[in-house]
Amino acid sequence: MNKVPTLICLPDNRLLEIDSNETILDALLKGDIAHISVCGGKANCSTCRIMVLDGIKNCSPPTSIEQALAKKLDFPFHVRLACQTKLSNSATIRRLVLDEGDIDLIDHQLTTGAINTERNVALLMANIRGATNFDEVNFPYDIVYVMGRYFSQMQKIIEKYGGTISNVMGRKMLVAFGLKEFDVSAAERATWAALEMFKSVQELNTLLNQMRYRPLNLSMGIHSGSVVFVPLVAAQSTLLTPLGEVAAIVNLLESANKLKGTQLLVSQDVYQVIKNQARVGNQIILKEKETTLQAYEILAMQGTPPLSKMLRLFHVVNGF
Repeated sequence: MNKVPTLICLPDNRLLEIDSNETILDALLKGDIAHISVCGGKANCSTCRIMVLDGIKNCSPPTSIEQALAKKLDFPFHVRLACQTKLSNSATIRRLVLDEGDIDLIDHQLTTGAINTERNVALLMANIRGATNFDEVNFPYDIVYVMGRYFSQMQKIIEKYGGTISNVMGRKMLVAFGLKEFDVSAAERATWAALEMFKSVQELNTLLNQMRYRPLNLSMGIHSGSVVFVPLVAAQSTLLTPLGEVAAIVNLLESANKLKGTQLLVSQDVYQVIKNQARVGNQIILKEKETTLQAYEILAMQGTPPLSKMLRLFHVVNGF
């Protein structure tokens, strides 16, 4: 007589029997575990998601509809939809959506395709320096006009090089390259974008001079590596907060410009990607608590700038 497969369900600490012909969702509901499934088990949402802690080899292969949804949300292999998964033998799972707050977050992820996952990106931190009293002595209309032009010009350049404005904090702006389209050129694109941003600010300073205002000075740092992005506001998918060492280091690089008299500092990781194209100024050792960091001042880049994939495709289609 074949042994009936069992399902250990956490955080409920329940042991259930499960038939090989029923889904995990069916078994949970039959066992009086109120597992959430907003769409009624049709894989039109992801609220029934579970994490398989043990026995992943006993799970049925993902259906085509589950594969499509998992690809959109970038699920790791051990996160499955309970409504689509059957068991050939025993397994241990953890339910991931437990209340209304979880449902709101899942709805946001399904709409935007955003999920809190690790990404290999190049982060650029840009900060306006040298005009500390700009917002105190200028007329409000002028502040709105000048800063509006600044952010508009910066966004055009960032998008040109395939970047995404992750967050804006006062005069500071955090930009991710590789969030939408990662390739080895993410650090290279970030560096080219930074240099073009400098040019744009110089042009804006001509206008400020005519208005009898002090010039804006741009300070930037670039670092690359693995970053976890978390949506800052559920309703606004573009506001993403990066977590991890990369975010801390890029902030350190940007802050060091003020002390070192530089404008653009990149980390060793970024330098290794761009060293054959970059014209380097000072090489600097930065120390922060127990961290020692080699930084490079970038003055210019040689060669042809790598544009975003979408812009490259546009150029090909239009014969540029």
